[in-house]
Amino acid sequence: MNGQPTIRITWPVEQSEHGRPMLWFGSWLTGNAGEEAGWFYSGRGGESGCYTVPDGATGIRIRRWPNEGFDAEYADVLAITEPEVSPERLEFDRRQEHSLLRE
Repeated sequence: MNGQPTIRITWPVEQSEHGRPMLWFGSWLTGNAGEEAGWFYSGRGGESGCYTVPDGATGIRIRRWPNEGFDAEYADVLAITEPEVSPERLEFDRRQEHSLLRE
């Protein structure tokens, strides 16, 4: 290892409303206002990865597409304090602190 912190994510296998494996996307957050930096995962789940946390990252944003005809749902993990994140335990249905939607 290079001494950088890492985070493990096991991407769940969930079905979309279209009966296909759900699309997942993971990106890094930086700063205190929920700005997004680079991404680290795009796929249909059923995989596990250990990702090196880049310098300046303050959290992660996990997106999922239950219906690929609409915008993604997302959940933010604002502090990378645990070595593992389980997307199926995140609260996609609550308003996020750095909401992408206007009031």
